Amino acid sequence: MLKVSRHLAIVCAVLIFLGISAQAKRLAPKPVSPVSSREIRYSAEGDGRDEYIVAADAASGSLLWKVKVFHTQIKPWMEEDVQTVFITALKLVGNSLFVRDESARCYSVDLITKHVRKQQCGSEF
Repeated sequence: MLKVSRHLAIVCAVLIFLGISAQAKRLAPKPVSPVSSREIRYSAEGDGRDEYIVAADAASGSLLWKVKVFHTQIKPWMEEDVQTVFITALKLVGNSLFVRDESARCYSVDLITKHVRKQQCGSEF
């Protein structure tokens, strides 16, 4: 009987430990520094499922436009927090804003047309 109690205690301790560690969530993403040009401030915004570039008037902060850069499809059978992907870097080059994400994918946003295009990550990052 003592042997069964000891095994039960060990099993319970392991299950409690696994339950606590399974609830651990990923750390919040590091903030991305906004970039500015011609009195417009460009910043990254999103929840890891949908990531956006937001353009705002640098003086007043009023929203000028917002464009979705990418969407991450979340698989319901996997932990959501290991699937989310956030923007990690922004860089202005001419009339384009280059965007990099946590998965090392790059995009360019045409600041005139607001058209988003997937790019090869090159010298911009």
